[in-house]
Amino acid sequence: MLNRIIINNFATIEHLSLDLGDSLNVITGETGAGKSVLVTAINTALGGRADTSMVRTGTNKSFIQIAGDKNGEEFTISREILPTGKSISKLNGEMVTLGQLRDFSSGWVDIHGQYDNQQILNSDNHIVIIDNYAGSTLSSSMYELRNLYDEYKNAKNEYDNLLHTESEAKKQRDFIEFEYNHIKSLSLIVGEEDELRIQLDIMKNREKIFSSVNTSYDLLHESDNSIISSVSKIYNELSNVSSYSEKLSLFADQINDIYYQLEDISANLRSLYSNLSFSEDELDSVSERLSSIEEAKRKYNLDIDGILKYMDELGNKLQMIENFEHDKNTLAKIVDQKYSLLKAQSHKVSDLRRQIAKNLEKAMVSELKDLDFSNSDFSVDFKTMPEIGPMGQDKIEFMISTNPGEPLMPLTKIASGGEISRIMLAFKHIIGDTDNIETMIFDEIDNGISGRAALVVGSKLKEISSNRQLICITHLPQIAAYGDDNYLITKDVSAGKPITDIEHLDEKSKIRMLASLFSGSSENETAIEAARDLIEKIKHQH
Repeated sequence: MLNRIIINNFATIEHLSLDLGDSLNVITGETGAGKSVLVTAINTALGGRADTSMVRTGTNKSFIQIAGDKNGEEFTISREILPTGKSISKLNGEMVTLGQLRDFSSGWVDIHGQYDNQQILNSDNHIVIIDNYAGSTLSSSMYELRNLYDEYKNAKNEYDNLLHTESEAKKQRDFIEFEYNHIKSLSLIVGEEDELRIQLDIMKNREKIFSSVNTSYDLLHESDNSIISSVSKIYNELSNVSSYSEKLSLFADQINDIYYQLEDISANLRSLYSNLSFSEDELDSVSERLSSIEEAKRKYNLDIDGILKYMDELGNKLQMIENFEHDKNTLAKIVDQKYSLLKAQSHKVSDLRRQIAKNLEKAMVSELKDLDFSNSDFSVDFKTMPEIGPMGQDKIEFMISTNPGEPLMPLTKIASGGEISRIMLAFKHIIGDTDNIETMIFDEIDNGISGRAALVVGSKLKEISSNRQLICITHLPQIAAYGDDNYLITKDVSAGKPITDIEHLDEKSKIRMLASLFSGSSENETAIEAARDLIEKIKHQH
């Protein structure tokens, strides 16, 4: 509930402080006095869009503060708006984001204006109204429906993506297969290129290597004074005297090791010498192999390891193309299963909605009768949409007949502005009984109505205010008379700038205000008497 509102430098309001009652608060005033400015200020404080044009001319900021209680806990909200466009929001003295402020206000204060009438005239919103009216009766089923819808859409998207991939892959199949077979035919091996370069280098320097190997082998083994022969002699000499000294014995062993190492080298040189013989065809073969590897690296702009990985990717694509039919069938079955579950849940939700709609129809007929639609009828029309969406497969439209003998027609086609205001009030009352809204604000609920219809609307507002706080902006005395707390907004321009002020009316001031609304003058005795009679009549009703 809103307890106190303080507004500084907001549009035509220089300073305004307003204490609100806990039932029906009615605010009246001449056109342009600032009634709607007050509602705009409240909406802005609760997280609405801040318009810099609302900062009063000549001031450095607008300030709005609301004190109230929510679910029994007291709080304060404040919002500063600067001419630069920036705003500062605080909840209980701590800075909060606009998102946090809106979350706090949501489901607690409901501001109704002419925009709400446009909402009720849009049949796309009718299903939302039904679901809000259903409350917890439908919430778990709707939660399950949305989950099943998401699962179905994900499976369907996966299936559709597979079909698209299949189509693209089949177009490229010949190219993929050619590339795969080409790379496979190259029989590439990681490290092969380095070995081939070494081999080619040996082949190109064959004569020089042949001569050096041959000479080295001769020096080691074949010449009269070969190195191996000399080392053998050294070993023999040292062996003969090794028993006389540990050092001599060690030297003999080391020379013996050198001997066998030289023998191994000699044998390897001989083997290498024997294998240095190759033909020009072999040289050409190695050169061609290296050329084909280089050509592949240039073509794919990858090293051998990268080309082999690319070949694996191509192979996987070919395998995927081969498996498409199997994967399609598998995914198609999953999609069908998900859709079957979704359809069953959609039917369940639709059945629940139809039951709820019958309750809403009865409630609306009763409410409309209270609001002077004595011979009206109301029904909820259900149609089945071609496809199931996140809210199911229902297309819902409200149908109404406001005069006897007239057929039910879509709400948008028959209701006048005054009728729409009363119908909206009926919805607010019915749906309000199913939510936790503590404060409802009606801005110009009396649009298009007068006389008896205005009295009926006033009575309904009084009834609604029995279990929640209402703030109503009106210019009709028939509605204002029902107020538990009445306020008069005035605008003074004598100082050169418009200044909006608000006054809480006592019983005498309330009568004079009503007289002014009746006749245009608060001094008109006939109007004053009519105001007294109206107040007395209302007291006896309630």
